[in-house]
Amino acid sequence: MNLFFNNVLAVGAHPDDIEYSCLGFLLKQKKFGSKISVFVASHGSRKDATNGDQRIKESIESWKFNGFKFHQRNSGDFNYLEIENEIRKILVSDKFNCILVHDPNDTHQDHRLTYEIVLSAIRRLDISIIRYRSVSSTNLFLNNLVIDIGEFMDQKIKSLAFHASQKDKPYMSKKSIEEFHTLYRPGSKVEKFFETFYIESILG
Repeated sequence: MNLFFNNVLAVGAHPDDIEYSCLGFLLKQKKFGSKISVFVASHGSRKDATNGDQRIKESIESWKFNGFKFHQRNSGDFNYLEIENEIRKILVSDKFNCILVHDPNDTHQDHRLTYEIVLSAIRRLDISIIRYRSVSSTNLFLNNLVIDIGEFMDQKIKSLAFHASQKDKPYMSKKSIEEFHTLYRPGSKVEKFFETFYIESILG
C-alpha cells in the first residue's frame, strides 16, 4: 500500500522511540514531499538512570540530522493534561493530516499512556491515525501496513547512534536493530528491512 500525507506528526513517549519504530516511514513521506514534525513527550522512562539533559541533547541532535521540525519536552513527568494540551496546540496550529503514535498493545506503561493522550488530543480533528510497533510491543500488535525501508536503513542506524546514552541497551545494537526490521520471505534467503504499522483510521 502506498500512502502519502502532506503533513505528518510523529509522537513518541521517549527519545529514540520514533527513530526506532517509524523513521523509515517518515523519511519515505519526506521523499514524497511531506512536511514532517516530531513530538517527544519526555526525556526518558521514569526511574531510568540515563534520563535527563543528555537524552534531550541526543534527541535534538538526531532530529537535526534528519532535518525534521521537532518538539522535545524537558520532563520525565507524564502529566496527561499538560502533554495533551501541548499536542493539541501543535495539531491545531499546523493543520496535520496524519499522526503516528505507539500502539496500546505494549508492555511499557508510558507507551500506552502516550497513545491514550493522543486519542484525547485529536478529538474532533480530521486526522488519520497510524500506530507503530516498538521493541516492547506485545504479540497482540497486529499490522495492516508494511513499509519497505531498505533505502533508509543506514540513516535509521546513524540516527539511533546519536542516542549514545542508550548504547548498552540490548535492543540498541546494530544486530538487534536489523533483526527487528527484518522480514524473511518464505522459500527465499532474501532479507529486506521493513517497518510495520496498524492503520487505525484514514480520514480526509
